[in-house]
Amino acid sequence: MRIYRMEKDASFSFLLSSLALLIPFPGRLAYGLVFVLLLNVQMLSIVFFRFLVKLVHLDDMLSVLTAAMLICESIIFKQILSLYSPIMALTLSFVIYLPAVSSFVISQLNSSGDSQAPLEQALHNMRLSLFFSILSLLFFLIRDLFGYGTISFPGRKALHCLYLLPQTEGAHIGCFLATIPGAILLVFFSAFLVWKLHRKFDSVGGRADDNIA
Repeated sequence: MRIYRMEKDASFSFLLSSLALLIPFPGRLAYGLVFVLLLNVQMLSIVFFRFLVKLVHLDDMLSVLTAAMLICESIIFKQILSLYSPIMALTLSFVIYLPAVSSFVISQLNSSGDSQAPLEQALHNMRLSLFFSILSLLFFLIRDLFGYGTISFPGRKALHCLYLLPQTEGAHIGCFLATIPGAILLVFFSAFLVWKLHRKFDSVGGRADDNIA
């Protein structure tokens, strides 16, 4: 049980630290959707790529080969995005590679992965990825809504925006969130909130385990 709690604490620590990777992204939900899509594609590909690497007995080069695979996937994804929306691809620039970092970090959280089948590893990693994806989308949604007064979606020539707040000067009380300092502040607030929830659920789970014991 102690090992399980240590792994759980490590999972939340790594996930919270990954929130910092969201800061360079533009504060639009449309870009958050792109981030989450690429993240989950790479999370799935990591598991099966590692399985193939172990089949050919290149375990010593596993981390290097995985990183190279993620970079190649990011390059291919950016080219596909350029075909769909050149503006979005140009705006994202180098930050398109940050989901690769997130997926690599999250995939390291399964310490028992070597003894699991690829499908079990994929399910474990996708649970972590789903939690981080939801948190990321909320992060982008808050920045989009309060920073710009809109909810945006990807578009070929421009972002498709739903205007929910008046577009007059000084109307958005949260316009600070659209800036990089605002994103940093929001990351700290999100990390604190998730940490508090984690500690709350962990204490409840600990009392339940003690009662069972």
